[in-house]
Amino acid sequence: MAATANANPQTINSLLTKLGDPDSDFRFMSLNDLQQILTKQKADFLIHDYNLSTRIADNVIKALDDQNGEVQNLAVKCIAPLIVSIPLPAVSMSLDKLCTIQLTNSVDDSISSLALRSAISSLPRPERGVAPSRQVMESYNVVSRVIIPRILGMPLASSAAAQPGSTPPPAQSSGILGRGKVSTAESVDVLIEVVRCYGPLLQALEIEKLQEVVMQVLESQATPAQVKKRAVVALAILAPYMTDQVLDGLISNVENALKNPQLSSVMRRLYISMIGSLARSIPFRFGKHLPQLIGFVLSPLNEDELQHHLDAISEGNDSQSAEFSEVREAALVALESFLASCGLQMRDYTDGVIAACLRYLKFDPNYAVDDDEDMDEDEDASEDDDVDEDDDFEDEIGFDDDDDDTSWKVRRCAAKALYTLISSRSSDLLEKGILYDNIAAPLVRRFGEREENVRLEIISAVALLIRKTGEGVIQPISADDGLLQLATGNRKRRRQSSGGAVYTSKAPYLGAAGFVSPTRESLPQTGPRADLSMLTPQIVKSVSKLLKGKQLATKQAVVKLLNDLILVQNGGLSDYLGQIMQPIIDLTKGVSGNASSTSMAVSGATSATVTTLRMAALQFTSDIARTHSSSLFQPYLENTVAGVVSAVHDRFYKISSEAIRTSEELIKAITPPRARLTTQKYRPQLQKLYQVIVDRISANDTDTEVRQNAIQALGTLISRTSSSDGLVLIEFDKRQAALSLLLDRLKNETTRLHAVRAIDSVMAHSSLPESLDAGWTEKVALELCAQLRKANRTLRSASIQALQHLVVSPATKGHIQAKTANEIVAAILPVITATDIYILSPALLVVAQLQLEHPQVVSSDAFIESVCGLLKRNVAGLALESLVALVVNVGSTGLGRPLMEGVLRVGVAGDPTVVGKVTGALFVASSGEVGITVASFVDELSASSKASPPDTARQSLALSILGEIGLRLGPKSGLSPSIFLEQFHDEPDKVSVSAAVALGRAGAGNMSTFLPTILDAMGQPGSKQYLLLQSIREILHQAITMSTDITSYESIIWQSLFSASRLDDNRAICAECIGRLAIMEPKTYIPKLQELLKDASPANKGVAVQALRYTLPDSDEPFDMMLKPLLFDMLLTVLKDEDMEIRRLGMTALNSAAHNKPDLILPHLGDLMPYVMAESVVKPHLIREVQMGPFKHLVDDGLEVRKSAYETLYALMETAFSRISSFEFYDRIIAGLQDENDIRSLCNLMLSKLIIIDPEETTRRLDSVAECYRKTLSTKLRDGAVKQEVEKQEEAIKSVLRVTLLLADKTKTTLPGSASGPGGVVPQAQAQQAGQNPVWQQYWEWVNKDFERQLKALREESKQMAT
Repeated sequence: MAATANANPQTINSLLTKLGDPDSDFRFMSLNDLQQILTKQKADFLIHDYNLSTRIADNVIKALDDQNGEVQNLAVKCIAPLIVSIPLPAVSMSLDKLCTIQLTNSVDDSISSLALRSAISSLPRPERGVAPSRQVMESYNVVSRVIIPRILGMPLASSAAAQPGSTPPPAQSSGILGRGKVSTAESVDVLIEVVRCYGPLLQALEIEKLQEVVMQVLESQATPAQVKKRAVVALAILAPYMTDQVLDGLISNVENALKNPQLSSVMRRLYISMIGSLARSIPFRFGKHLPQLIGFVLSPLNEDELQHHLDAISEGNDSQSAEFSEVREAALVALESFLASCGLQMRDYTDGVIAACLRYLKFDPNYAVDDDEDMDEDEDASEDDDVDEDDDFEDEIGFDDDDDDTSWKVRRCAAKALYTLISSRSSDLLEKGILYDNIAAPLVRRFGEREENVRLEIISAVALLIRKTGEGVIQPISADDGLLQLATGNRKRRRQSSGGAVYTSKAPYLGAAGFVSPTRESLPQTGPRADLSMLTPQIVKSVSKLLKGKQLATKQAVVKLLNDLILVQNGGLSDYLGQIMQPIIDLTKGVSGNASSTSMAVSGATSATVTTLRMAALQFTSDIARTHSSSLFQPYLENTVAGVVSAVHDRFYKISSEAIRTSEELIKAITPPRARLTTQKYRPQLQKLYQVIVDRISANDTDTEVRQNAIQALGTLISRTSSSDGLVLIEFDKRQAALSLLLDRLKNETTRLHAVRAIDSVMAHSSLPESLDAGWTEKVALELCAQLRKANRTLRSASIQALQHLVVSPATKGHIQAKTANEIVAAILPVITATDIYILSPALLVVAQLQLEHPQVVSSDAFIESVCGLLKRNVAGLALESLVALVVNVGSTGLGRPLMEGVLRVGVAGDPTVVGKVTGALFVASSGEVGITVASFVDELSASSKASPPDTARQSLALSILGEIGLRLGPKSGLSPSIFLEQFHDEPDKVSVSAAVALGRAGAGNMSTFLPTILDAMGQPGSKQYLLLQSIREILHQAITMSTDITSYESIIWQSLFSASRLDDNRAICAECIGRLAIMEPKTYIPKLQELLKDASPANKGVAVQALRYTLPDSDEPFDMMLKPLLFDMLLTVLKDEDMEIRRLGMTALNSAAHNKPDLILPHLGDLMPYVMAESVVKPHLIREVQMGPFKHLVDDGLEVRKSAYETLYALMETAFSRISSFEFYDRIIAGLQDENDIRSLCNLMLSKLIIIDPEETTRRLDSVAECYRKTLSTKLRDGAVKQEVEKQEEAIKSVLRVTLLLADKTKTTLPGSASGPGGVVPQAQAQQAGQNPVWQQYWEWVNKDFERQLKALREESKQMAT
């Protein structure tokens, strides 16, 4: 190390002298010191010292041929830092010597190629989209003059090596890959490294010559097979840089060669492999050549060639079997590449591909049993029983281990090709029935495949088909959801379509409620799910045999397939439990035979061990219990519980944890209300589950995760046995012990959160007072209040949720004493003051409930001050509804006066709408006994109006209060419409809008008085018409909410709305009101809307489309039944319309339908999607040039329609991606990344989700994405850009970088920053990966260099969000 402290020429000379020392240790140490000087010290002086640089290079290159292997390896590591430290002439000389060095002492001939690759990778390289610097061009010139000629076997340029002190090069060289020597795989890797680093700069002639020399290597009979495989990779990496002429020539040569009838099997296989590699490397350019090449790939797979081969085998001539299998394997791999990369072009050849794959899926010439006979459906039971004996026989004689038989590779590739076909074409082939009619049954029949890795691929393909069948299926609302809303006391009326999401107050961690025993789901008579149901018996019969075998990987794959089957069908195995339950029970007990663990990579599968198999069996048992009736698996319950209990006691925490989750599902299945009539029958098993769960919670050596899951399971058990039917299942002392255990765990930091959730479950479902002890209730309540002071937001949210269920539960009525209630309120007041939106609403509801039992809790000044402080902040949504519920309770107990005084003191300091709603609700709930009257508010309104200038804030507040009073008191309020109409102004302002809304709310409470006046005023032309429409909208909204009958006014309102919609300003609000009318009376107004969509007036059509859109988010079941047969025709009508604005509105309606009623449009998506795709395309004829002063701007009239189309694509991606052609969809995404900023942002958002939904296709499109992203990041703003433009560009860059990081993380396609190979050389596997996505790799390197600071900030931001 002392020698490296002061790096200078003298030091280096002394080290070079020691490199010739006979002692290898001295050579190693001196070389090590030299490496440290080159890498860690500043060796800038070498760049100006040519002679010293050449001496160093000569000695290091000489060390590559050292007799000591460690010295050789260290010399390779020195090459990269040396090349970047010496002058360019010395670089040329060094590279030339590396190309021509002859190793005499080295055992490893790859050392020279490894060193050359290290040198190439260390040179400055180009970055795509960035102009190459001088250093990059100089490096490229060196590579072009020295290395490429050496690769090609051409004479060097005159200046390549003619440097001072160098020997003149030979006139002709044999070349690294040229004629005259046998090429090696390492030599091909040198070419790959050159193309990987300098591909964008290579000249067309260089690309052409490199392609020619690679083809020479491929076509040479002397080339070893391993080298030819590397040459195919090299050709794939060269392909993106080939000109169209060179590519056409290459394709033509391959085509001509494949036409040659005398072509050998070896070359035929290589050409077919080459075609497949090109398809993966350049899918879009290769697509146009596919029609002329697909025949050469399908030809080896036809029936004639197969039959000819089988005839030859039957005659005893099997000498060509290996070559035959290799050609078919290559053809099937190429087909898989075509399906994955050129899906659109392959659609015309679907039938041929399916026939070829199925033909070779059963290609097994050494096992001469017909496939149909082997898996005949009429096999008797004795054959099923003999399966284990057959397996034993095969294992003993080694039948499966025949090394000469390679037909299994062909069958595996056929299964993989079918897997890719299912993955990429399910959007159209499923609905047509092709996948089930032609593929599914043959795949299932091949479950008896004798080679396990082939069998796993087949099972994986069937599992994928099952999952694809379930994608996009809208499950109807179960009875559990309705019962859950009743159990949690959710009184809010929410009108929601069966196709939309249902939101309840249930905590997400509670899982499925499981209140009702599952029933068989009604299946459609036709379609994929009906086909799956028909195939289920065959699947179960086949897998039941496999479950009795010994192969772990097979059994795990089968269990997961069965799990997919029941999840897609929401059950579906009711008739087959007798065939599968006993093997599954054996697996849960850990009985898996004597087979060793297996690890193999298959499509969508993972490695299998005894542990993973047991966990899969436990998960399957859990899903069976959740999706099937308790009575069906009752015969197997005792053995199932025994297996689960044994798994709970397993030492491995993952098994124990999964077993406890399974126990929880079993508890739900055998307890009320799901098993209400058969509870006593299940009591012994429930006692066993109770005991094992309590033991796991109490044991000191229990893993934390296991204990947490056990606490949740115990909460489920106690909650499900708290009803009148369930109390007898668990003894009183055991129940009290369990509750005490939960309280104890609530005080422990590591289990606190899960204990809170368990207590929440108990409180939410307990209904009998005797099920809970009053003392325990108060202790729990105070402990939950203590958690509200914790910093953990999740813990605070769960605690307030549990506290809410505690105070509203019938089982705790009368348990909370006044002192405890005051302590609870005192703990909640800081929560109200902090205005945490996540826990504010339940906190207010807790106080509201406590106030009913202990009115004095709200009489304190601190409470009134907290509520008044809340009114000064922005409160909306559920928090506002909870606040109104609280003040209503306060008013109903006669204690509203102090609170009213505080609220009135807030006055205009808060939002008039919020303060007015709270004040009006409190006034009505207090029956007016709060020291103020309605007349007082009317007088306040009048005084504020007459002030000079008018006090608009007080006016708005008084109007809001009067509107709320009118809504709640109705005719008893004594209010007249004139009070509100007088506040209407000619120009709509804040007061006018407040008056309009207040008029509507008051009118909803007194329809007979207010509505005729409003409708009369609507008939009078003027600027007040818009304000009256606001009132009508509020009336209709309240009429739907309160189910008020306005039948006598509907016709007049309809006519008035259409008359008002003639004005553009009124059109949107009129459409919303018409939509609300249609919700109220769908039989009357939906047909009218359908007629209006065909109206000649664009204005009427526009209003009808918008009205239809407004009906979709907020409607109920009768409306859905009315709309279901009409919605598709209505959408299709507007999407076909000639008016661009109508089509845009149609897109918004389809968008809303995709979000809220996907089940109504999914069956017709194939007919709707072409219109959406068409509208997402830029239309040049809609782009016009506009003169703005001295400047000209381009205006795209189709931009808004295009935005709507992309928004619709986004909505459909979230709800029905499996029904959309992924190839066309990705084409539109790539096009959108080059569109306007808003569309780019939306496409970025879609990409961030597509990488999760469809990672394979996203990975294939990375190069196209990289080109678009580089263009966005390279955009430079003009000088003098305004602030908005700068912010928009910064946001665009941030969005691109964020998605870039996500893509890099999820696809795992980026090369590491520091190479892991010796000398910084990228390993072969990574080099091949770079060849598959070269543009993405270069983009990734460029981004990490030029945007390092922004990427670092985004990574830190992601970490903070994760924590």
